[in-house]
Amino acid sequence: MTISADRNYPLGIAMLLASGFFLGTSGLALRSVEAASGWQILFFRSASFVLLVFLVLLIRRKGRVTADFRHLGWDDLLLALCLGLGFVAYVFALLHTTVANALFVFSSAPFFAALLGWIVLRERVNWTTWMTIAVSVLGLAIMVKGGVSRGHYVGNVIALWIPISYAISVILVRRSSAVDMLPALCLAGVVATGLSAVFAEDLLLTIRDLGIAIYLGVFQLGVGFILLILGARYVVAAQAGILALVEPVFASVLVWLAFSETPAGSTLLGGGIIFLAVILHSIVTITRTRSA
Repeated sequence: MTISADRNYPLGIAMLLASGFFLGTSGLALRSVEAASGWQILFFRSASFVLLVFLVLLIRRKGRVTADFRHLGWDDLLLALCLGLGFVAYVFALLHTTVANALFVFSSAPFFAALLGWIVLRERVNWTTWMTIAVSVLGLAIMVKGGVSRGHYVGNVIALWIPISYAISVILVRRSSAVDMLPALCLAGVVATGLSAVFAEDLLLTIRDLGIAIYLGVFQLGVGFILLILGARYVVAAQAGILALVEPVFASVLVWLAFSETPAGSTLLGGGIIFLAVILHSIVTITRTRSA
């Protein structure tokens, strides 16, 4: 049976599109903050995310979650640290560069994962993926160079950590012996919460900023990730890669409409190159999969 004939396929598509919608609201939410600092927003975003994931764990495991955390290995703990630092970088990248620039940098993550998989796990990388990686690196270079010339170099450097941390996380997940990765995801939120608690001057927020931070943790990050994990079960990886581009496009359009944040020419050029590379690579992969 082909995937298009699977009765869950439309549900998977809907979940991934909804995931892109929730994840793509990050820029709009952060641009709406009144006075809170990045560390303050990050604390409440991460804390509410931890509570949501822990609640999901309690429901799934019927209250028996102690063993799940006790059986985490070193790779799982390293995964939690890496993801936690990624959560921190995500917020500060969006605060220090344009939303379009940051999110199109993020969209290169699958190719960093392929490259690191080849280096660490010795996984075979076909020539089309190598070509796509090369084209994506060109797009990244154009965006980063343009950002440096406009004084956004800090945000661009921070943004580059996101696809790298994602790639490391993918490798660690592949090497992990854990059946359920939710405990590690929960610990990643704890890492981000702990770091923000240390560096935040205080945790006093206005009602508006507190609401935005909780929305980011529960809906933008929490619901967005849950829908992504559930939807990816019913859609082939290449198609999921195409649908993942909903996030940067939707986020950029939202911020442009709400705050007139127009992407620079280098962002549009570099992001367009990455966008086109992902789509062409996904089409080739889907064609090969169906032929096989």
